Amino acid sequence: MPTLAAILIIAAVGSLDVTRVMAIWSSGFTSRIALTTTFVATLLLPVTAAVGIGVALSLVLQLNQEAMDLKVVRLRVMGDRLLEDPAPKHLSDNEIVILDVYGSLFYAGARTLQARLPGPAAARSPVVILRLRGRTTVSATFLTVIADYARRLDAVGGQLCLSGVDPRIRDLWTDDLLATQGIAIEFFTATPIIGESTLAAYAQARVRVHRGDDA
Repeated sequence: MPTLAAILIIAAVGSLDVTRVMAIWSSGFTSRIALTTTFVATLLLPVTAAVGIGVALSLVLQLNQEAMDLKVVRLRVMGDRLLEDPAPKHLSDNEIVILDVYGSLFYAGARTLQARLPGPAAARSPVVILRLRGRTTVSATFLTVIADYARRLDAVGGQLCLSGVDPRIRDLWTDDLLATQGIAIEFFTATPIIGESTLAAYAQARVRVHRGDDA
């Protein structure tokens, strides 16, 4: 038994890749927690259970990190360019706000977005343009969040526009689907020219706001 134990210890040490462990350790706090927890669980529990705990913990930590990393910014139109500013907390009357999102919009990320979208309750007829360029898939949670926000804007006479929309997303979000959800959203499909669909949405929003002022 002592000889067998020594052989197993030598085999374990030989299979340890120090370079890879250091790379994981230096990649962030989340990786350190997952690595340490899996190692301790391997010493105390069967290997199968320890690996399962490590995988589950890594998934939970990753989802939490994605939610924390999500950032919403405002884009201001400066001629034919877009200037990035902090996103407002609340909307104003007849205001046009272009928003861009950094980070994942799946699961917890979509709920984080919901909490960071500017509130429309105290505004009249605002228009929000949400830029989605580069996103080829979205989650059901994101659709729920967008539907809820569109209804809130509609309740105060406002409108939600989605710019830079991938054609595959538009094919999934059909008019029938939106009608079933009871929401109205203006779509501006992405083009090869970066910012073109967002500027087109902005131009249409300006016409809408001016018509509202004339009325």
